[in-house]
Amino acid sequence: LLVLLILIHYRKCISMNESILTDGVYMSDSNTNVKDAPAFHENPYCKALNNAKDIQFDHADVEGNAQNGPVVRLSFASLFDALGTCLKDESSVLLLYSLVHGNCNFQEYVLVRTDLDTLLMPILEMLYNASRKTSNQIYMLLIILLILSQDSTFNASVHKLVLPSVPWYQERLMHQTSLGSLMVVVLIRTIKYNLSKLRDVYLHTNCLAILANMGPHAHRLSAYASQRLVSLFDMLSRKYAKLAELKNDKALKVMSDQMEADIISDDMSTELHIYTDFLRIVLEIINAILTYALPRNPEVVYAIL
Repeated sequence: LLVLLILIHYRKCISMNESILTDGVYMSDSNTNVKDAPAFHENPYCKALNNAKDIQFDHADVEGNAQNGPVVRLSFASLFDALGTCLKDESSVLLLYSLVHGNCNFQEYVLVRTDLDTLLMPILEMLYNASRKTSNQIYMLLIILLILSQDSTFNASVHKLVLPSVPWYQERLMHQTSLGSLMVVVLIRTIKYNLSKLRDVYLHTNCLAILANMGPHAHRLSAYASQRLVSLFDMLSRKYAKLAELKNDKALKVMSDQMEADIISDDMSTELHIYTDFLRIVLEIINAILTYALPRNPEVVYAIL
């Protein structure tokens, strides 16, 4: 697996005096400014992985076979099941990310599977244990979820798949909860962990983007998930109010060192702007549930009231 990952992710940079292979013909690279636009040799292993097809498809169905040369064929079903059993390993997560991000055939296959919990449960368990992971590992997991959540079928499926129990979730017993509700709870937990420890804006935005994609398709969100969503808004709004108050206090105080005052003011303005964006996205998530999925989510209404 490690050798495969090195092969598919390696990119050789082309220097000014090298030639670029384009459509089987080497072209001069004299017009390219490498500093402005670095060019890379095409990676045949990456191309092969991205064009891989499911072995169950008929060979006649594959378009452009003669033009593109031989196509790698493998069992997507076996690959899906194998990834589900070993996703606790970082290299397996990177392979899943590479497939979901680069291979549209595999991505489509994942989206039509009815047992999405095979892949999602290990991902959510790793996010639940975010404190033991590096920020890079958390990024990969979130980007996989973000890519999948862009599909409306995926969002509808996760809310209809009911889990009998979630043994690794310690704070509360979860019986007969939907996979969608569990995703909401774990993502909000990741946001709160990020706010207190990592303080990474990009990671935070990814979590909120996944929730925003899921919002309009929410179906029977559990009481616990609904309460966590409203408490997230409450926490962010209190943090925002506190920052706004601090900024006003600093503005009123006349400091001897004007430059230091300006730096503090700029830092607070930036943080205030970030929290404004966070609050706006959370309001959009709640609004999307109320606008598009109100009759199916009485628990959300109850939590807000």
